[in-house]
Amino acid sequence: MSNIKRHAVARAPYRISLGGGGTDLTFYAKEKGGFLISAAIDEYISVMVAHRKLDNDIFIQYSDVERVRNVNDIKHDIIREVLKYFKISHAFQVSTFSTMPTFTGLGASSTLIVALIKSIRELLNEKISETKLAEEAYYIEREVLNLSGGFQDQYISSLGGVKIIKIDKKLNVECKNLDLRKDVIEELEQKLILIHSKVDRRSDKIIDSQIDEFQKNEKQIIEIYDKIKNIGKNSVECIKNKDWSNLGKLMDDHWKIKKRLSDGISSSSIDEMYLELKSFGSQGGKIIGAGGGGFFLMVVDKDVDNFKKKAEKKDYKLVDYKIDFNGAHSLY
Repeated sequence: MSNIKRHAVARAPYRISLGGGGTDLTFYAKEKGGFLISAAIDEYISVMVAHRKLDNDIFIQYSDVERVRNVNDIKHDIIREVLKYFKISHAFQVSTFSTMPTFTGLGASSTLIVALIKSIRELLNEKISETKLAEEAYYIEREVLNLSGGFQDQYISSLGGVKIIKIDKKLNVECKNLDLRKDVIEELEQKLILIHSKVDRRSDKIIDSQIDEFQKNEKQIIEIYDKIKNIGKNSVECIKNKDWSNLGKLMDDHWKIKKRLSDGISSSSIDEMYLELKSFGSQGGKIIGAGGGGFFLMVVDKDVDNFKKKAEKKDYKLVDYKIDFNGAHSLY
Protein backbone atom coordinates (compact mmCIF):
# COMPACT_ATOMS: atom_id res chain seq x y z
CA MET A 1 0.00 0.00 0.00
CA SER A 2 2.98 2.36 0.50
CA ASN A 3 3.39 2.74 -3.28
CA ILE A 4 -0.20 3.84 -3.81
CA LYS A 5 -0.62 7.57 -4.39
CA ARG A 6 -3.12 9.69 -2.51
CA HIS A 7 -4.63 11.08 -5.69
CA ALA A 8 -4.13 11.10 -9.46
CA VAL A 9 -5.38 13.21 -12.35
CA ALA A 10 -5.64 12.18 -16.00
CA ARG A 11 -7.31 13.54 -19.09
CA ALA A 12 -8.36 12.15 -22.44
CA PRO A 13 -9.22 13.98 -25.68
CA TYR A 14 -12.46 14.08 -27.61
CA ARG A 15 -12.38 13.21 -31.31
CA ILE A 16 -13.68 14.18 -34.70
CA SER A 17 -14.32 11.53 -37.35
CA LEU A 18 -12.82 12.43 -40.74
CA GLY A 19 -14.08 9.52 -42.84
CA GLY A 20 -15.48 5.99 -42.76
CA GLY A 21 -17.46 6.59 -39.57
CA GLY A 22 -19.74 3.70 -38.63
CA THR A 23 -17.75 0.97 -40.37
CA ASP A 24 -16.30 0.11 -36.94
CA LEU A 25 -19.69 -1.14 -35.76
CA THR A 26 -19.35 -4.87 -35.14
CA PHE A 27 -22.23 -6.00 -37.37
CA TYR A 28 -20.48 -4.44 -40.37
CA ALA A 29 -16.85 -5.03 -39.40
CA LYS A 30 -17.52 -8.77 -38.98
CA GLU A 31 -18.83 -8.90 -42.53
CA LYS A 32 -16.52 -6.55 -44.42
CA GLY A 33 -13.94 -5.08 -42.05
CA GLY A 34 -13.91 -1.46 -40.91
CA PHE A 35 -11.85 1.50 -42.10
CA LEU A 36 -11.90 4.96 -40.51
CA ILE A 37 -9.92 8.16 -40.21
CA SER A 38 -10.20 9.84 -36.84
CA ALA A 39 -8.48 12.75 -35.11
CA ALA A 40 -8.17 13.65 -31.44
CA ILE A 41 -8.73 17.33 -30.60
CA ASP A 42 -7.70 19.58 -27.74
CA GLU A 43 -11.02 19.35 -25.91
CA TYR A 44 -10.88 16.99 -22.96
CA ILE A 45 -12.48 15.10 -20.13
CA SER A 46 -10.31 15.28 -17.02
CA VAL A 47 -10.74 12.98 -14.04
CA MET A 48 -9.28 13.16 -10.55
CA VAL A 49 -9.46 10.14 -8.28
CA ALA A 50 -8.41 9.88 -4.64
CA HIS A 51 -8.55 7.69 -1.58
CA ARG A 52 -10.74 9.03 1.22
CA LYS A 53 -9.05 8.95 4.63
CA LEU A 54 -11.74 9.85 7.14
CA ASP A 55 -14.74 7.84 6.01
CA ASN A 56 -15.70 4.87 3.85
CA ASP A 57 -18.03 6.77 1.53
CA ILE A 58 -17.79 6.93 -2.23
CA PHE A 59 -18.05 10.57 -3.32
CA ILE A 60 -18.73 11.33 -6.99
CA GLN A 61 -18.70 14.76 -8.65
CA TYR A 62 -19.81 15.32 -12.25
CA SER A 63 -22.72 17.50 -13.45
CA ASP A 64 -24.40 16.09 -10.33
CA VAL A 65 -23.01 15.04 -6.94
CA GLU A 66 -23.40 11.61 -5.35
CA ARG A 67 -22.31 10.34 -1.93
CA VAL A 68 -23.04 6.69 -1.26
CA ARG A 69 -21.97 3.91 1.09
CA ASN A 70 -22.29 1.11 -1.47
CA VAL A 71 -20.76 1.18 -4.96
CA ASN A 72 -23.94 -0.40 -6.35
CA ASP A 73 -25.89 2.69 -5.29
CA ILE A 74 -23.98 4.98 -7.67
CA LYS A 75 -26.43 6.32 -10.26
CA HIS A 76 -23.81 7.24 -12.86
CA ASP A 77 -23.61 4.01 -14.86
CA ILE A 78 -20.11 4.50 -16.27
CA ILE A 79 -18.45 5.53 -13.02
CA ARG A 80 -20.22 2.76 -11.10
CA GLU A 81 -19.14 0.00 -13.48
CA VAL A 82 -15.54 1.22 -13.81
CA LEU A 83 -15.17 1.27 -10.02
CA LYS A 84 -16.66 -2.22 -9.80
CA TYR A 85 -14.27 -3.38 -12.54
CA PHE A 86 -11.38 -2.26 -10.35
CA LYS A 87 -13.05 -3.76 -7.24
CA ILE A 88 -13.22 -0.34 -5.59
CA SER A 89 -16.03 -0.54 -3.05
CA HIS A 90 -15.47 2.18 -0.45
CA ALA A 91 -13.41 5.21 0.68
CA PHE A 92 -12.99 6.66 -2.79
CA GLN A 93 -13.57 9.92 -4.61
CA VAL A 94 -14.06 10.70 -8.32
CA SER A 95 -14.29 14.19 -9.79
CA THR A 96 -14.81 14.83 -13.50
CA PHE A 97 -14.53 17.93 -15.66
CA SER A 98 -15.40 18.28 -19.31
CA THR A 99 -14.69 21.12 -21.74
CA MET A 100 -17.59 19.96 -23.95
CA PRO A 101 -21.22 19.05 -23.25
CA THR A 102 -22.25 15.40 -23.37
CA PHE A 103 -24.39 13.79 -26.12
CA THR A 104 -22.67 15.75 -28.89
CA GLY A 105 -21.10 13.04 -31.05
CA LEU A 106 -17.50 13.64 -29.97
CA GLY A 107 -17.19 10.30 -28.17
CA ALA A 108 -17.94 11.50 -24.64
CA SER A 109 -18.77 8.12 -23.07
CA SER A 110 -15.59 6.49 -24.34
CA THR A 111 -13.50 9.54 -23.48
CA LEU A 112 -14.77 9.48 -19.90
CA ILE A 113 -14.03 5.77 -19.54
CA VAL A 114 -10.53 6.19 -20.96
CA ALA A 115 -9.77 9.11 -18.63
CA LEU A 116 -11.20 7.31 -15.59
CA ILE A 117 -9.26 4.10 -16.25
CA LYS A 118 -6.07 6.09 -16.85
CA SER A 119 -6.48 8.02 -13.60
CA ILE A 120 -7.17 4.88 -11.54
CA ARG A 121 -4.19 3.06 -13.08
CA GLU A 122 -2.03 6.09 -12.22
CA LEU A 123 -3.36 6.12 -8.66
CA LEU A 124 -2.47 2.43 -8.29
CA ASN A 125 0.95 2.92 -9.94
CA GLU A 126 -0.03 0.45 -12.64
CA LYS A 127 1.46 1.13 -16.05
CA ILE A 128 -0.71 0.50 -19.08
CA SER A 129 0.06 0.91 -22.78
CA GLU A 130 -2.10 3.14 -24.97
CA THR A 131 -3.45 0.13 -26.85
CA LYS A 132 -4.25 -1.82 -23.68
CA LEU A 133 -5.99 1.25 -22.30
CA ALA A 134 -8.19 1.37 -25.41
CA GLU A 135 -8.92 -2.35 -25.18
CA GLU A 136 -9.88 -2.09 -21.52
CA ALA A 137 -12.14 0.89 -22.20
CA TYR A 138 -13.78 -0.94 -25.10
CA TYR A 139 -14.44 -4.00 -22.92
CA ILE A 140 -16.07 -1.95 -20.15
CA GLU A 141 -18.17 0.15 -22.50
CA ARG A 142 -19.32 -2.54 -24.92
CA GLU A 143 -19.25 -5.75 -22.85
CA VAL A 144 -19.89 -4.62 -19.27
CA LEU A 145 -22.12 -1.59 -19.84
CA ASN A 146 -23.49 -3.04 -23.08
CA LEU A 147 -23.51 0.39 -24.76
CA SER A 148 -23.87 0.23 -28.54
CA GLY A 149 -21.04 1.57 -30.67
CA GLY A 150 -17.79 0.79 -32.39
CA PHE A 151 -14.06 0.84 -31.71
CA GLN A 152 -13.07 4.29 -32.93
CA ASP A 153 -13.70 6.36 -29.82
CA GLN A 154 -11.69 4.38 -27.27
CA TYR A 155 -8.66 4.03 -29.54
CA ILE A 156 -8.38 7.62 -30.75
CA SER A 157 -8.93 8.97 -27.23
CA SER A 158 -6.21 6.69 -25.87
CA LEU A 159 -3.69 7.21 -28.69
CA GLY A 160 -4.34 10.76 -29.88
CA GLY A 161 -3.20 12.21 -33.20
CA VAL A 162 -4.71 11.55 -36.62
CA LYS A 163 -5.16 7.83 -37.13
CA ILE A 164 -6.27 5.36 -39.75
CA ILE A 165 -8.17 2.71 -37.80
CA LYS A 166 -8.73 -0.69 -39.40
CA ILE A 167 -10.86 -3.47 -37.94
CA ASP A 168 -10.61 -6.91 -39.50
CA LYS A 169 -13.40 -9.48 -39.67
CA LYS A 170 -12.18 -11.05 -36.42
CA LEU A 171 -12.51 -7.59 -34.81
CA ASN A 172 -8.78 -7.09 -34.38
CA VAL A 173 -7.97 -3.38 -34.37
CA GLU A 174 -4.96 -1.79 -36.09
CA CYS A 175 -4.18 1.91 -35.65
CA LYS A 176 -1.73 3.66 -37.95
CA ASN A 177 -0.59 7.26 -37.89
CA LEU A 178 -1.72 9.32 -40.84
CA ASP A 179 1.61 11.12 -41.13
CA LEU A 180 0.87 14.67 -42.17
CA ARG A 181 3.18 17.63 -42.65
CA LYS A 182 2.82 20.53 -40.25
CA ASP A 183 1.26 22.74 -42.94
CA VAL A 184 -1.35 20.06 -43.71
CA ILE A 185 -2.32 19.81 -40.04
CA GLU A 186 -2.57 23.59 -39.75
CA GLU A 187 -4.85 23.80 -42.79
CA LEU A 188 -6.97 20.90 -41.54
CA GLU A 189 -7.51 22.76 -38.25
CA GLN A 190 -8.47 25.93 -40.13
CA LYS A 191 -10.64 24.56 -42.93
CA LEU A 192 -12.58 21.83 -41.08
CA ILE A 193 -14.87 23.87 -38.87
CA LEU A 194 -16.64 22.45 -35.82
CA ILE A 195 -20.10 23.91 -35.25
CA HIS A 196 -22.58 23.01 -32.51
CA SER A 197 -26.08 22.17 -33.75
CA LYS A 198 -27.64 22.96 -30.32
CA VAL A 199 -29.31 19.54 -30.51
CA ASP A 200 -28.29 16.84 -28.02
CA ARG A 201 -28.92 13.16 -28.67
CA ARG A 202 -28.16 9.64 -27.42
CA SER A 203 -25.86 7.87 -29.87
CA ASP A 204 -26.63 4.41 -28.49
CA LYS A 205 -30.31 4.76 -29.42
CA ILE A 206 -29.43 5.84 -32.96
CA ILE A 207 -26.96 2.96 -33.35
CA ASP A 208 -29.56 0.53 -32.00
CA SER A 209 -31.97 1.76 -34.67
CA GLN A 210 -29.29 1.06 -37.31
CA ILE A 211 -28.88 -2.47 -35.96
CA ASP A 212 -32.65 -2.93 -36.22
CA GLU A 213 -32.53 -1.74 -39.85
CA PHE A 214 -29.62 -4.11 -40.52
CA GLN A 215 -31.65 -7.05 -39.23
CA LYS A 216 -34.53 -6.08 -41.50
CA ASN A 217 -32.52 -5.32 -44.63
CA GLU A 218 -28.98 -6.65 -44.25
CA LYS A 219 -27.96 -6.39 -47.91
CA GLN A 220 -28.96 -2.74 -48.30
CA ILE A 221 -27.29 -1.62 -45.04
CA ILE A 222 -24.06 -3.44 -45.93
CA GLU A 223 -24.03 -1.71 -49.32
CA ILE A 224 -24.44 1.70 -47.67
CA TYR A 225 -21.52 1.03 -45.33
CA ASP A 226 -19.43 -0.21 -48.28
CA LYS A 227 -19.91 3.23 -49.85
CA ILE A 228 -19.07 4.97 -46.57
CA LYS A 229 -15.88 2.92 -46.25
CA ASN A 230 -14.82 3.82 -49.80
CA ILE A 231 -15.47 7.49 -49.03
CA GLY A 232 -13.20 7.12 -45.99
CA LYS A 233 -10.41 5.63 -48.09
CA ASN A 234 -10.73 8.37 -50.71
CA SER A 235 -10.67 10.98 -47.96
CA VAL A 236 -7.15 9.93 -46.97
CA GLU A 237 -5.68 11.20 -50.24
CA CYS A 238 -7.71 14.40 -50.07
CA ILE A 239 -6.31 15.17 -46.62
CA LYS A 240 -2.73 14.32 -47.59
CA ASN A 241 -2.95 16.50 -50.71
CA LYS A 242 -4.81 19.36 -49.00
CA ASP A 243 -7.65 18.86 -51.46
CA TRP A 244 -10.21 20.39 -49.13
CA SER A 245 -12.80 21.05 -51.80
CA ASN A 246 -13.07 17.37 -52.73
CA LEU A 247 -12.92 16.36 -49.07
CA GLY A 248 -15.98 18.54 -48.50
CA LYS A 249 -17.76 16.88 -51.41
CA LEU A 250 -16.89 13.43 -50.02
CA MET A 251 -18.29 14.42 -46.62
CA ASP A 252 -21.41 15.71 -48.34
CA ASP A 253 -21.79 12.34 -50.09
CA HIS A 254 -21.19 10.58 -46.75
CA TRP A 255 -23.92 12.62 -45.07
CA LYS A 256 -26.46 11.98 -47.82
CA ILE A 257 -25.73 8.24 -47.80
CA LYS A 258 -25.64 7.97 -44.01
CA LYS A 259 -29.13 9.43 -43.63
CA ARG A 260 -30.46 6.33 -45.39
CA LEU A 261 -29.35 4.15 -42.48
CA SER A 262 -31.94 5.32 -39.96
CA ASP A 263 -34.68 7.93 -39.56
CA GLY A 264 -33.01 9.07 -36.33
CA ILE A 265 -29.80 10.25 -38.01
CA SER A 266 -31.27 13.53 -39.23
CA SER A 267 -34.39 15.68 -38.96
CA SER A 268 -35.95 18.55 -40.87
CA SER A 269 -34.30 21.11 -38.58
CA ILE A 270 -30.86 19.47 -38.91
CA ASP A 271 -31.26 19.29 -42.70
CA GLU A 272 -32.15 22.99 -42.76
CA MET A 273 -29.12 23.88 -40.65
CA TYR A 274 -26.85 21.83 -42.89
CA LEU A 275 -28.09 23.51 -46.07
CA GLU A 276 -27.76 26.92 -44.45
CA LEU A 277 -24.16 26.19 -43.42
CA LYS A 278 -23.36 25.06 -46.96
CA SER A 279 -24.82 28.32 -48.29
CA PHE A 280 -22.28 30.27 -46.23
CA GLY A 281 -19.49 28.85 -48.43
CA SER A 282 -18.91 25.25 -47.38
CA GLN A 283 -18.27 22.51 -49.94
CA GLY A 284 -19.89 20.02 -47.61
CA GLY A 285 -19.72 18.37 -44.23
CA LYS A 286 -21.61 16.06 -41.91
CA ILE A 287 -22.87 15.53 -38.40
CA ILE A 288 -20.07 14.10 -36.25
CA GLY A 289 -20.76 10.71 -34.66
CA ALA A 290 -23.94 8.68 -34.92
CA GLY A 291 -26.11 11.60 -36.01
CA GLY A 292 -29.30 13.10 -34.65
CA GLY A 293 -27.57 16.24 -33.38
CA GLY A 294 -24.33 17.27 -31.75
CA PHE A 295 -21.71 18.91 -33.95
CA PHE A 296 -21.44 19.63 -37.64
CA LEU A 297 -18.00 19.35 -39.18
CA MET A 298 -18.04 21.60 -42.25
CA VAL A 299 -15.26 21.91 -44.83
CA VAL A 300 -14.54 25.42 -46.10
CA ASP A 301 -11.90 25.55 -48.82
CA LYS A 302 -11.85 29.32 -49.39
CA ASP A 303 -12.69 32.48 -47.44
CA VAL A 304 -12.91 30.79 -44.05
CA ASP A 305 -13.26 34.13 -42.24
CA ASN A 306 -16.32 35.06 -44.27
CA PHE A 307 -17.91 31.68 -43.55
CA LYS A 308 -17.34 32.13 -39.82
CA LYS A 309 -18.78 35.64 -39.84
CA LYS A 310 -21.95 34.45 -41.59
CA ALA A 311 -22.34 31.50 -39.22
CA GLU A 312 -21.79 33.59 -36.10
CA LYS A 313 -24.22 36.23 -37.36
CA LYS A 314 -26.86 33.44 -37.44
CA ASP A 315 -25.93 32.54 -33.85
CA TYR A 316 -24.09 29.30 -34.61
CA LYS A 317 -21.50 28.35 -31.98
CA LEU A 318 -18.10 27.59 -33.53
CA VAL A 319 -15.35 25.71 -31.69
CA ASP A 320 -11.73 26.45 -32.60
CA TYR A 321 -9.56 23.40 -32.01
CA LYS A 322 -6.12 21.93 -32.54
CA ILE A 323 -5.18 18.31 -33.13
CA ASP A 324 -4.15 16.59 -29.89
CA PHE A 325 -1.12 14.32 -30.21
CA ASN A 326 -0.84 13.31 -26.56
CA GLY A 327 -3.83 11.01 -26.23
CA ALA A 328 -4.81 10.00 -22.71
CA HIS A 329 -2.18 11.16 -20.23
CA SER A 330 -1.57 11.84 -16.58
CA LEU A 331 -1.59 15.40 -15.27
CA TYR A 332 -0.10 14.47 -11.89
